[in-house]
Amino acid sequence: MTKAIITKEFLKTRRAFWCSLILALFFTIYALLGINRVIATHGVEHVWLIMLMKDQTFIDAIKYVPLLCGLLVGLSQMVPEMQQNRLKLTLHLPCPSFRLLVTMLTTGFVELTVVFLIQLATILVFYDRVIAPEMTWHVLLTSLPWYLAGYTAYFFSAAVCLEGKWKRRILLALTGAGVVSLYYLQPAPGAYNGFLPVALLATILLATLSYASIDRFKQGLID
Repeated sequence: MTKAIITKEFLKTRRAFWCSLILALFFTIYALLGINRVIATHGVEHVWLIMLMKDQTFIDAIKYVPLLCGLLVGLSQMVPEMQQNRLKLTLHLPCPSFRLLVTMLTTGFVELTVVFLIQLATILVFYDRVIAPEMTWHVLLTSLPWYLAGYTAYFFSAAVCLEGKWKRRILLALTGAGVVSLYYLQPAPGAYNGFLPVALLATILLATLSYASIDRFKQGLID
C-alpha cells in the first residue's frame, strides 16, 4: 500500500518536481555565470576580496527559488486531493490516516530535498574551485535559511489545501506567510547561523499542521 501511495503522489507532483528542478538549475547557472563574469574581468582575487570585505556570497539570485519550489510541489500535491472529494476517497484506503499523511508528506519532502541537494551540489562544486573551503562553508550556511523557507512553504501549503474551512485556510495562509518572512529578515550572510537548529526543529513540527487539517476533515468540519 505504501508503494502505491508513493506512486500516486509522484504522478501528481512529477511536473512540479521537474519544473522546480529546471527553475533551480536556471537561477543557479545564472548566479554562477555572474561570478564567472567577475572572475573574467577582475580576476578570482576580486571575488575573494568582495566576499571577505563586503560579506557577499554572489548567490542572491537563488534566494526565493526554494520558496517557489516548496509552493509548487505542495500545491500540485494537495490541490487535487480537495477537488471532487478525492481526499475522502484517499482516506478510505486500507491504511491508517496518520501513516497515509506521513507517506504523502515524505514523498513531497524527498522531492524537494532532491531539488535542493542538486542545486547546492552545483553551487558547492563551482565554489570549491575558486574559493577556500571555509568560505564555501560560509556560503552553505547563508543559503540554509532559504531552504528551510522552502520546506516551510511546502508544509503550510499542504495544510492550507487540506483544511476544509475557508476562514482557517486564510488564517493558515497568513501565518505561513509570516513564518516564511522570518527567514528573509536578516540580509547579512550567516546572520541565522545560531538560529538554524531551532528553525530546523520548528520546520519539522510544521508537518503536524496537515494532520490537524485531515483530522478536522474526517470529523466533517468542511465547507
